[in-house]
Amino acid sequence: MNIKQLLCLSIALVLSSCTSPSQSEKELREALNATLILDFIDSVLHKDSTIDFNLFREKHDFLSVVYLQNGCLPCYPKFVEWHKKMAEMGDIANYSILFVLQTDSYNDFMLNVQELGEAIDEKYYIIIDPDHQFVINNSQIPDWVLNSSMLIDSENKIKMVGAPWVNKDMKNLFFKTVSNEQ
Repeated sequence: MNIKQLLCLSIALVLSSCTSPSQSEKELREALNATLILDFIDSVLHKDSTIDFNLFREKHDFLSVVYLQNGCLPCYPKFVEWHKKMAEMGDIANYSILFVLQTDSYNDFMLNVQELGEAIDEKYYIIIDPDHQFVINNSQIPDWVLNSSMLIDSENKIKMVGAPWVNKDMKNLFFKTVSNEQ
């Protein structure tokens, strides 16, 4: 390929990239309505008890699934933020949060959270995933989507990516989705 052909190819690539959606936009569109695989989960933790996952799932049509890793310094404040921001949004019928904690020990994770000095009401649900099953089973979903949190419906279809409180549009979309007004 000579310089002139290379220059033309470069210009064509630049022009086409300006008119086509970015990779993350494309990945987001593909992730919406994709199925989040959760069938590896047997039970969830809730305060001091363990609940069968299927019974838990029957009570909640919508879940925000929030993936956090022990040893990830931003994950501890994110855990606290989810508790505080969702408390500000009030109780929502048929909705809860499922934290997927990639850790060997719930207590180790919580010790790191407690070091932040923030009190939280542990009213949400947790699974402990020491073997990375969440990421392995959902390898078809980009890592950045898994790390962004996802709102799923009763069929585990992804309906929204990201925290519902980040802006007014996300908050409105969240409430519209969980109230089945689509």
